[in-house]
Amino acid sequence: MNKILLSLASIILMVILVNGDCAIDFSSEISVGISDSEWSCLGQSNQRVIIQVWSGGDQYNSNISSVVAGAQQGGIQIIDLYAFLCSECDGNYPASDAIQSLVSSLKSDGINFNMLWIDVEQCDQCWGDLDDNAAYVQEAVETAASLGVNVGVYSSEGEWPQTVGNLTSLSSYPLWYAHYDDNPSYSDTGFYEFGGWTSPSMKQYVGSTNQCGVSVDLDFYGSGGDCSTSSGSGNSSGGSSNNSGSSNNSGGSSNSGSNSGSSNSGSNSGSSNSGSNSGSNSGSASGNSSGSGSSI
Repeated sequence: MNKILLSLASIILMVILVNGDCAIDFSSEISVGISDSEWSCLGQSNQRVIIQVWSGGDQYNSNISSVVAGAQQGGIQIIDLYAFLCSECDGNYPASDAIQSLVSSLKSDGINFNMLWIDVEQCDQCWGDLDDNAAYVQEAVETAASLGVNVGVYSSEGEWPQTVGNLTSLSSYPLWYAHYDDNPSYSDTGFYEFGGWTSPSMKQYVGSTNQCGVSVDLDFYGSGGDCSTSSGSGNSSGGSSNNSGSSNNSGGSSNSGSNSGSSNSGSNSGSSNSGSNSGSNSGSASGNSSGSGSSI
């Protein structure tokens, strides 16, 4: 019996070592097309997933219940959600109303999740001036926190100042940042020291790659040594980009995980007046690997 227990413990430890700090993220559009077999495959390499739950003017992801169920059935242990909200998108203003609507829908659908990430990046016709944008994003994050949600921020050193200027008042919240250097590590200090943050909780290091036949972004939230890279092996050098937004009322995008941290650094998220294609493969992570979840 002791030998059997020891063998089981060894197997569990091996699984943790393989995928204990690796994650993937994708848009609401991609999430609805993932099959059970694909989820099972994804669960073998990832402990965590970040799924888009709010997509600009398209608002709430009505398929989130089945998507979360598929992820859990496939062996994903930690379920995070991300939301792209924009002040100029239909049904998104004020931010407090949009967040309350989102949280109410999640509660009605019985969705248990670990973290909600607020996706901050550019898209055409989605935002006003910097001061108004900063106030909007702050209201979104603080409203979520006031409702008992574990909340963090997703952005990049290029998208953050373009969208909210010099806003630093949210730096006490977890940061999930995008930098597509194909490197699952936090060695790229200059790419997460923005907005008052000095340390990150998660990194999106590869954007728009293929895993198990699914278009995903790659993320990590730990040591990262065994996480996949764009070439399919471990520990290379990467970046990230989100296909989450839309432009001109339909769905343009901006590449956010650029290797240079330039203005093309956010996910393709959000949309103006329609929010189509506003979710992105723009993962987020809180560093809260225990997955205690939000209480709503």
